[in-house]
Amino acid sequence: MFKVMLRAAQRLRLVESRKVTILDDIEPIDVGFSEISLRKGSEDEIPLWLGYFEQEKGSIKVSSLSLDELGRLLFQERQNVSTPASIVKSYPDLYLRIKDLRDQLKKGGIENFELVKKVQSSTNDLSSIRLRKVIQLALLNIVDQNVISKMTKEEYLVYLNVRKIITAFNGEVVGGTD
Repeated sequence: MFKVMLRAAQRLRLVESRKVTILDDIEPIDVGFSEISLRKGSEDEIPLWLGYFEQEKGSIKVSSLSLDELGRLLFQERQNVSTPASIVKSYPDLYLRIKDLRDQLKKGGIENFELVKKVQSSTNDLSSIRLRKVIQLALLNIVDQNVISKMTKEEYLVYLNVRKIITAFNGEVVGGTD
């Protein structure tokens, strides 16, 4: 069930807007409820699915995470590894941006092999630290909206599911109500 919710959250990301840089004039595009006109040299926010489609054609550059941003975020998370409430605010679609960065580097061929390995290693460290914090928050039953708002949607799903498991355990096995 968790995998289904995770895939649904990832699919929903595609209809959310992301900032893009327009490299070429694009004729008005009808996206259902509105029409989008994009002019060369400007920056705009458009649905991600459209951004990916136009990026393949070379007329748009979808903003993604840089290697420096990934390193900075990892450094900030490492500063307070053992403090669950210290989860660092980042992009709500952080993991999708990391995937975009990795895919972009892979397109560079063998020259970027070391960079791809570095991104993968940093991603593993970052997700491990952040998930540890999220699970600790769920175990401690912390429901502070300020802390929860710093999570990505994927992390929030983990948080909700761990809390649900703890609540069920306390109610069914231990006999307490939570």
